[in-house]
Amino acid sequence: MSSVNDTLLSLDPGPSDILYRIRRVTPEHRRVLYVRVADLTIIPPDERTYGPSVIKELSKLGDWHSCWTTLRVFKEAGAIKAEKDSFLPHTVPREYILDKYPSYDIFDCATICDFNHRVSKVTVDGRVCVLKIARFPFELPSLIRELEAYHCLPKHAPAPQLLGYVFEEEGIDRVVGFLVEFLGGRPAGITDLDPCLRSLAELHRHLVHGDLCKYNILITEEGPKYIDFERSILCNSDEWSTSLQDDERRTLSDKLVDASELGRPYSPGP
Repeated sequence: MSSVNDTLLSLDPGPSDILYRIRRVTPEHRRVLYVRVADLTIIPPDERTYGPSVIKELSKLGDWHSCWTTLRVFKEAGAIKAEKDSFLPHTVPREYILDKYPSYDIFDCATICDFNHRVSKVTVDGRVCVLKIARFPFELPSLIRELEAYHCLPKHAPAPQLLGYVFEEEGIDRVVGFLVEFLGGRPAGITDLDPCLRSLAELHRHLVHGDLCKYNILITEEGPKYIDFERSILCNSDEWSTSLQDDERRTLSDKLVDASELGRPYSPGP
């Protein structure tokens, strides 16, 4: 058997089950696998969230080192069993993928630092970018909404440029995220109110941001840039209204003086 290096990337615990996202690297392949443990008693409580312990317990399964993408682990008549590829891994539906953008293998994204559990500063082909992913199915709707925002924004909009999509399964291009340009800059403050209002008016020609805070506005050499469009509302959608635009303009100054650190990334990165 080839040398296998398994690493727990993230987990999604539920009241009666738990879903694991695991990176597997062998001399031949680099893959992301998903394991749903349908009975929490299969893994001892103290070992369910610690990566090496999770891998140690799961590797006891007879099918662990065989070929699969998803694995459902359950109990039947008291015995622990595993079912290969009984559920599909999540992916951005094809209708939200535009042909004009390239796709990148997630394994080619070298992490510089993590801003939060889903957003990282990375390098791809020598370029510094920001990577955002949906680790699990419940994160797909917000990722898709943000993709729709980037698709509708023109190049001159006060926002980072979408660079491409990120996939986990080579040859299948199962898209789970995207790359945008890294802007740098600093969070906006109240002294930036006037340029922020002007750039917000430009943004409102295409969408309502939906989740404004000072950490979602970066002051760059090119002026204010808006980021994080997971709650955005496109101007041509049924949800849009002029009152939403008015509310964002009216409350912007309050957002810029807010001291609660709401929306602050847990690591600003180097």
